[in-house]
Amino acid sequence: MQTPTRKQSDNKQPNNPHDRFARKTVGNPAYASDFLKHYADPIIIEFVNLDRLIAAPTHYLTNELKEVILDVSFTAQLHDEEGGLDVLMFLEHKSSPCRLVPLQLGTHSLLSLYFNWTTTNYSDNYQPSFPLMILLYHGNEEIDEELFFQDIFPKIPKKLRKYLPQFKIIVINLKRFNYDRLPGKPETQAIVESFKRATDGTFASHLSKILERIKSANLNKQQTLDITANIAQYCTWINNLTKEQIVQSIIKVFNGTEGLKMANTIQKGILQEGFELGEAHGLEIGEARGLEIGEARGFERGEAHGLEIGEERGELKCSVNIILNILCGKFGKVPRYIVNSLNQRTDAIALTSLAVHAATCSSLNDFAEEL
Repeated sequence: MQTPTRKQSDNKQPNNPHDRFARKTVGNPAYASDFLKHYADPIIIEFVNLDRLIAAPTHYLTNELKEVILDVSFTAQLHDEEGGLDVLMFLEHKSSPCRLVPLQLGTHSLLSLYFNWTTTNYSDNYQPSFPLMILLYHGNEEIDEELFFQDIFPKIPKKLRKYLPQFKIIVINLKRFNYDRLPGKPETQAIVESFKRATDGTFASHLSKILERIKSANLNKQQTLDITANIAQYCTWINNLTKEQIVQSIIKVFNGTEGLKMANTIQKGILQEGFELGEAHGLEIGEARGLEIGEARGFERGEAHGLEIGEERGELKCSVNIILNILCGKFGKVPRYIVNSLNQRTDAIALTSLAVHAATCSSLNDFAEEL
């Protein structure tokens, strides 16, 4: 009998934008620890050492080559003196109720335990890890927070129920948490608020507030860039914000030069993911495996599998493009003499200053006075 095999690559992205965001945020042990401490059942922090989470495999292939994908998986240990018992934590994200979640999580837990057993050559000394199954839910509909595996068989005779496996799903229902009282570190609050705003359609009007949470967090520059980029990408995935709104919000919150650099970097990253961010003064995105940028829009042509920006020239034109996006978003069509003047600039520092002025000026004439 053939057995399932673990998939070697983790590159496949889910189609659901909420799943994507879950993997990039709560799927990161650096964020998952604080998230679970403040949003999951307190019994987890009572028994599990959440400060040493390690990402575990989430993809498997069955013997029919059908892929089995879990959103997030971690290994950890219990708070015991000897530290000998491992815990496998399985987290599945849902934005709408699904009664078969226990089946989905149960399948993943059994597959993982089985694969770990095969690595010992089916040794009788194999010590299985203790599985904990978690549902992260942020939908608008009400959800039953008492989820048991036996409940997916409602018609089974009572006398047979004792022969069914029984386990309970730990449910994290973000619907129960209010915006003004979100627990956890600022970056955790930003992640949770992003989930909730994406669900209720208020992302556009609250992006700056979410970014302010990140700015106040005790993160280094790279961590700040990473989580800001994840939230910006989430905005594009759910088509809730335009490029102009994202760029203006980042520059506004992260203060001028720093904000412009961050906006440039994040914009490139989003383009490499193959998502559309701009229209008239922005970019034209190619197919899923490549991007083609027109010279008139200030970028070199992308290669077949992504996007390569020219070094000095590309950086200058990227800055010009951001300035034009800001001006277009605020005042509509930009006069040709302003476009020509910006395109003739060769000083990156001067363009940085102009980008800050574009975000704060009161009119096109006000902006033109700085040219």
